[in-house]
Amino acid sequence: MTTLEHITLGDMVEIWNRCWQGYYYDMVYTQEHMKFWLDLGQVVLADSVAIYTQNQIVGFSLLAISGDEGWIAGTCIAPDYRGRGFFTPLMRSQLDLAARLGLKRIYLEVLTQNYAQKVYLSVGFKRIRQLQIFRTGSEIKFPPGLAKVSSCEQVSLSQYFAKRKLTSFNPAWQRRQSYLERYGNLTALINSEGTAGILLSPKKNAPLLDIWSSTAIGAEEIISTAFHLRSQGFSLINQPEDWIVAVLRANGMRPNAQQYEMCFKLA
Repeated sequence: MTTLEHITLGDMVEIWNRCWQGYYYDMVYTQEHMKFWLDLGQVVLADSVAIYTQNQIVGFSLLAISGDEGWIAGTCIAPDYRGRGFFTPLMRSQLDLAARLGLKRIYLEVLTQNYAQKVYLSVGFKRIRQLQIFRTGSEIKFPPGLAKVSSCEQVSLSQYFAKRKLTSFNPAWQRRQSYLERYGNLTALINSEGTAGILLSPKKNAPLLDIWSSTAIGAEEIISTAFHLRSQGFSLINQPEDWIVAVLRANGMRPNAQQYEMCFKLA
C-alpha cells in the first residue's frame, strides 16, 4: 500500500484511465478533466490510498474531505488484477487512514449492479438510500403534462441555498452546497412560490447540477423549466426518491441507472 501524495497529474491520469477500463461508463479523463475533478471534490492525494505492485499502481481510492467527513471520489482495480482479493485490503487501508485523520463518516455512491458494493458492505459500509440517474437525449419528447413553463426568478446562490434549506431535501455529497459552489459561474432559479429550484452551469448541454422541490406542483414547474432550458436533453445524477423523481416517472421517464448511497461510521 502507498498514498498518492507525490503523484503527478499526468501519472494520475494514466492510472485513472488504465484502472477504469471495462467500467459501465466511459471514464477516460484528460489532464484538464482530472485537475477539475480533483479540485471540485477537494480530493486530498496525501490521504488517498493505492495498491502498488510490479512497479505500477493497480488500484486506488481517492478521498475527499470536508470537515470531519470524507467521500470516496473514485476507487477501482485495474482489469488484470480484479477478482484477486485486492479491493478489500485497499478499502480497509483507506478506512484506517480516515480513522487516523479523525473523520467520523465516509460516504460513497455505487451503481446498484456494481459488484463492488459487496466489498463495501463487507468492510462496514451501510446502504443509506437509493439515488436515481436520469439521462435524456434530443429524441425525448417534451411531456405534454409539463408544457407550461413556470415563472422562475434568477436569484443569488445564497438565496438559492437558503430556500433549499427550508425544505426536507437531503442532498448527496455532490449536491452539497460547498461542493456545488466550487463550480463557479452558476445560474440559480427559484419558482415564484419559493418551493422549487434548479441550479445550472451556463455551458450548453451541461448536466443539471441540482434540482429540488417541496411540492408536487413545484416539481412540475421546475422540471418544465429544466426541459426548456435543456431542450437538447439533460442529465441528472444523485437524485433521491422525492417529488422530482415522482413527477418524472408520472410523465413516462424512468431512471437510466440507480445507485446506492452508502456510509461508513468511524468509531
